[in-house]
Amino acid sequence: MKQVKFLALTLGLVVASVFGANAQKIGYVDAEGLVFSLPEIQQVQQELQKYQNDSIGPRFEQLSSEYKEKDSIYRDTKTAASVKNLLEKDLADLSMQLQNWPQIAGQMNQIKQAQLMQPLNKKVMDAINAVAKEKGYAYVLSPDALIVAPPGDDITLAVAQKLGIKIPTNNAPANNSNQK
Repeated sequence: MKQVKFLALTLGLVVASVFGANAQKIGYVDAEGLVFSLPEIQQVQQELQKYQNDSIGPRFEQLSSEYKEKDSIYRDTKTAASVKNLLEKDLADLSMQLQNWPQIAGQMNQIKQAQLMQPLNKKVMDAINAVAKEKGYAYVLSPDALIVAPPGDDITLAVAQKLGIKIPTNNAPANNSNQK
C-alpha cells in the first residue's frame, strides 16, 4: 500500500512539474491603436488624401468625360451604323464602370492604404515581437479577441515605449505592475 501511495505521489509530482514547465504567458496588445499613434500616420494619411485627389478623382472625371464624348458621337445622326455598334459596347463598359465607381474607388483606396500602412504595421509588429520576447510572452493577442484578461498582461504601454511614442492614458492598463 505504501508503494502505491509513493507511486501516486511521484506520478502527481511529475505531472505537476510537466504542466508547470509548459505554462506559457499570454499577453495582449492594441496593435491597431499603436499604428495609429505613430507620428508617421499623418504622412500616410496625407499621401492617401493626395492619391484620392490626384488619381481616383481624375480617373472618375476621365471616365465621365469619355462617356459623354462617346455618347454624343453615338447620338449624332451622321455617325455610321458600324461606328455606333462599336460605341455601344464602349458605352456599356463605361456605364458599368461609372455605376460601380464607388466600389472601384473604394478598392483602389484600400489597396493604396494597405501599401502605405505596410511599413507602419511591420514596425509595430517588430516592436511587439521584441517586447514579447523580452517579457517572456509566448502568445500575444488582440484585446478585442479577449473576454477577460488581467491588466498586467497588457503589453501595449511597453510596446509604445519601445516605439518611442506616447499613447493616451485611457488606453493604459489599470495595473501595470507586471510591466518592466
